[in-house]
Amino acid sequence: MKKYVYGLFDVANSPFQVLIISLVFAPYFANQIVGNAQLGSAYWQWTVGLCAIVVSIIGIKLGSISDQIKEGRRNFFYITTLLCIGSTFFLWTCGPGANNIFKCLAIFFIANFFYELSQMFYNSYLFNFSEKKNRGTVSGLGFALGNFLTIPLILFLINYFILPETTLLNLDKSQFEHVRAVPVLVAIWFLIFSIPIFVYIQFSKPRKATSRRNVKPLITLILNKRKLTNLGKFLVARLFYADAIIAIQISVGIFTVTVLGLSAKELFQLVLLTAITQGIGAVLGGFLNDKIGSKKIIQLCLYCVFLAILGLVFFQDKISFILIFQFGAFFFGTLQSASRVMMTNLVNENNLGQGFGLFTLASRSTAILGPIMIGSITYFTNLNFGFLSITILILVGILMIKKVNVPKSY
Repeated sequence: MKKYVYGLFDVANSPFQVLIISLVFAPYFANQIVGNAQLGSAYWQWTVGLCAIVVSIIGIKLGSISDQIKEGRRNFFYITTLLCIGSTFFLWTCGPGANNIFKCLAIFFIANFFYELSQMFYNSYLFNFSEKKNRGTVSGLGFALGNFLTIPLILFLINYFILPETTLLNLDKSQFEHVRAVPVLVAIWFLIFSIPIFVYIQFSKPRKATSRRNVKPLITLILNKRKLTNLGKFLVARLFYADAIIAIQISVGIFTVTVLGLSAKELFQLVLLTAITQGIGAVLGGFLNDKIGSKKIIQLCLYCVFLAILGLVFFQDKISFILIFQFGAFFFGTLQSASRVMMTNLVNENNLGQGFGLFTLASRSTAILGPIMIGSITYFTNLNFGFLSITILILVGILMIKKVNVPKSY
């Protein structure tokens, strides 16, 4: 039962990632608010990069504090989730036109900041909702539920807001109110599906706070006698391939709309197909994770995502593009799920907040490199070169993950 409770929070947060950060609101910002896809993409990437720096600095400290306070991790999880939901509502106010550029980026920055911190605490709860023998399955199930159960929301948006000439609530399409309503519905959805895990955690016996004398200095988790620990090696590898993940999530919506010229209807149909593909990949990947281990799954996924990016850049007729996109999507959720499992197995109950603070640091501290590098390359060249540059980060991630030694007990 509890694995489904855990998975429902993936259902809650997935629309924010898919519809706000990536495939719907980002293209709206670039094309309708900025009015220039190339420039808008750069602005969006830079904002995410700046947010990532702030998250990495605050997340590492907040995670460590949460271990030392009774019910700290639980309370921080509640607060960050609710603040993300509240700030997402305000994206509705960002109408088309260049006068809303700064306002939109500021609101998005705040919502994304609290989203990332919420994800940090949520990922750490995988330890509490699973056992070592089934962590891959539980993590994969979460990603799968997040994809499959987001489909009703996507269908609702298509049938009542995107397709009809007269939308539900009679929204003004000339002011893109049908698109601006997406953040409102995402926020409501986020709140509703957060309730099960909130209730479960609230009535679960909290673990004892870790005393200060038992808190290891962060540096000792990464380095031992001036050499990287196994956790340190994994986090260094994560620095680079997580950067690629972030960059793909942010840029793929704008890239797809610009390259293929998709309408809002076609974009939602692509989101629907992608949700199904990622869900299937997450289920199979989670099962295999428990059989062959996270490292092998991560390596396979990185190779496949690398090939998918090359394919998207060099094969841009609509059918080829969509097929290659789905190939990459199949491995994309599995990659994130396997990373969450591997990190959970490399920490212990007393330093979950601290450990996943490091995980967030590894995911976000160099995120300035990915989004700002890609945003800058896009700004000075074009979207194709910007998107292609993601492969550099993936290649470094592939090289670094090979150095991680998997413990025999893992």
